[in-house]
Amino acid sequence: MRLGKTMANQNHIKFLFMDESGDLGKLGSRYFTVAVVAVHDPLNLSRIIKRLRERKLKKKMHELSEIKANNSNDLIKRFVLEKVNACDCSISALVISKDKVKDDLFEHKDKLYNYLCGLLLEQITLNVDSISITIDKRETNRLLREDFDRYVERKIKAKSPSIVIKIQHIESYASNELQVVDFIAWSIQRKYAFGDPSFYDLIQNKIRNKGNEEIWK
Repeated sequence: MRLGKTMANQNHIKFLFMDESGDLGKLGSRYFTVAVVAVHDPLNLSRIIKRLRERKLKKKMHELSEIKANNSNDLIKRFVLEKVNACDCSISALVISKDKVKDDLFEHKDKLYNYLCGLLLEQITLNVDSISITIDKRETNRLLREDFDRYVERKIKAKSPSIVIKIQHIESYASNELQVVDFIAWSIQRKYAFGDPSFYDLIQNKIRNKGNEEIWK
């Protein structure tokens, strides 16, 4: 179901922004991480990237359309994550070690991705009338995006039948909020994939399922 122009009062809407780190190929990264940030006011996230551009970026980087953790130095990463820690938001994350995934599941990466996102969203308490979910437009195939939407709506409505759901897939370069989540997912992935919790520790107080992110251990 899509939200119409007469959306409920924003105080009754929870905004969720979702991004991942790693890949779901049989090879590639050892771990795969999905992170969701929940806020009642998206400006809380958007301002982080705006302030980063104003205060920390050199001219060349300031002109980039998208800021990603992988392309940023430690100073920028810490700036973003420290702002997240001071932000009115909550984080939920799911991490899998890909060596625990059955080989045949890699043949259906879109289904596996939907399943993992559904597991993560099931953990989030939704005591609101409406939610808006924004996710990076990773799929160019419209049918795959629609399949994701139907699956996620079904999972959420199994717990909250009356909730109104809006899902939008947008390019991450067009969303300051998704760029913030990229840093969050990266920091969690780094803890599990490389045993480096230094960036994770900056936001651990915001992670609702801290210490229980990993499944299929």
